[in-house]
Amino acid sequence: MTNSTIGKTVIIHKDDLAYISHPSIAVLDNGEWIAAFNHSRRREPRMHPPSDPLFRTLITRSADQGRSWSSPAFAPDFDWSGTECPGISQLSDGTVVLTQFRFGWYPLGLAKKQLAAGEPISIYLPGQGWTEQFTDDDWAKSQYTWARGYHGLYAHLSYDYANCFDHTGKIDTGPYRDGYTRTGVIELADGRVAYAVTEHHPPTSRFTYLLISNTGGRTWEPPTVIVDSPKRLFNEPDLAEIAPGELCCILRSKGQFLYQCSSLDGGRTWTTPQPTTMAGRPGHLLVVSDGRLLCSYGRRQEPFGIRACLSEDGGRTWSAASEIVVRDDLPNADLGYPTTIEYEPGHLFVCYYGQDADGITCVQGTYVTLG
Repeated sequence: MTNSTIGKTVIIHKDDLAYISHPSIAVLDNGEWIAAFNHSRRREPRMHPPSDPLFRTLITRSADQGRSWSSPAFAPDFDWSGTECPGISQLSDGTVVLTQFRFGWYPLGLAKKQLAAGEPISIYLPGQGWTEQFTDDDWAKSQYTWARGYHGLYAHLSYDYANCFDHTGKIDTGPYRDGYTRTGVIELADGRVAYAVTEHHPPTSRFTYLLISNTGGRTWEPPTVIVDSPKRLFNEPDLAEIAPGELCCILRSKGQFLYQCSSLDGGRTWTTPQPTTMAGRPGHLLVVSDGRLLCSYGRRQEPFGIRACLSEDGGRTWSAASEIVVRDDLPNADLGYPTTIEYEPGHLFVCYYGQDADGITCVQGTYVTLG
């Protein structure tokens, strides 16, 4: 075990009537902390964004290093429903970038017309889940009164600390069908903005790829493949720049362990993903001020909780013995998706979701001091 110190846990946002989950957090250059997360109605059994058309993004902020949080506001506006997990980041010029994948959602009757017009459509069938492989007779078997289509991957830009998002741009992911991850963009040492995503729709969810913007997120270059994996499904990648031009990508996999790959040429070419010793998913990377690389992740098996691990060599090796147990007291597997900020040297705040003592799923955060 590590000699890091685990501090207080706070509730960032809780709503007894809503399902609040899947956060992303950033420190702004004015000292504020800002968190973006999913919001929808509570359902039994619970639904996550790939199934529920009502998910929207909420943003809340703290002016006192996480001790208190503002009433959240919808972002980029009320019309943006049916979205996946948001990512939020700030660039060096002050621009706040909110990234999110958005499904297209249709009542079944309209979905039939969209399918006839050529749009790929999925319905949720008993024993199969979401599938594009169905017959006309299967419409009557759909377990939901809605079907899922496609809308796109978007970057929303704000120039006033995320009070208003002035520019929304759809990212061209061709030749791949859309893309998704649950974390935000990073700004590289050379000023480029980098964003790693994975195709989000079976049966074509085989490619994880890198998107690069030379214009602060307004326009994007054609994708560069990170992983082509027809046999092993990877998703929800996250990036960190270890040194100028040296990138590490952490990948969620179908198995127990996180995988990772790297690039030594600024993202042009990538190594083959290899398993790490970190048991959990998905991962978020942070280069801390002392040069070490931190990966935080959820643990959806007993003891349920949030973990993190440090690498002393830029992610080449991770020691399970150094695993930081941020939480080991969450009640069940309805948890995870941590993102971590360093607000002072060696002082971290890990933001995630999980159920509280009342059984309400909410966004929480825990202070950690590194040893």
